[in-house]
Amino acid sequence: MTKLCTLIFAALLLTTATALNMWAATEQAAQLPRADDPSGSETGVPDYELETLGGTTLRLSSLRGRVVLLDFFSATCPHCQAHAPFVAELAKRYRARGLVVVNMCANNPYVDRAEVEKYVRAAGIENDVVWTPSELLKLYMTPLPNGLYGVPQAVLFDTTGRVVARFTSWEEKDKPQIEQAIVKHLTK
Repeated sequence: MTKLCTLIFAALLLTTATALNMWAATEQAAQLPRADDPSGSETGVPDYELETLGGTTLRLSSLRGRVVLLDFFSATCPHCQAHAPFVAELAKRYRARGLVVVNMCANNPYVDRAEVEKYVRAAGIENDVVWTPSELLKLYMTPLPNGLYGVPQAVLFDTTGRVVARFTSWEEKDKPQIEQAIVKHLTK
């Protein structure tokens, strides 16, 4: 199942022209965008205004100052479907302590909206779900050892906007370490 998700994502994300730039983009994305640098000219990390599943917008720079988990998924990925309730529970459990979870949906909003809504309901997701452009996926996701991108993945930012952890594996055995990394950066 994970291989299938990886292959689907590879088809969405990789082209010959962009493959050479993937590593550089991932290295640049060591922080959340800054509101005072919307083009990314100073930091290399442009700001994004993203449409939510509910029809509102979310600007990534508005998340600075909080502990943020960007959770990348595809609603058609069986591995993502299996991990989604865990992420939804983390979001609920640690919201009062300052955690902001943003579910970063790689699906096409014009084709897959019903599938994404079903995914959100099944997982019990109550936080923002955003439609994520491919360049943003490439910026924050980590390529797998085979050079392809797969989901689920997540990136954790501390209150200064810096990346403090990347999660490219969401197996059952990884859940305690993921939760510990989140708790470590939350207010008491």
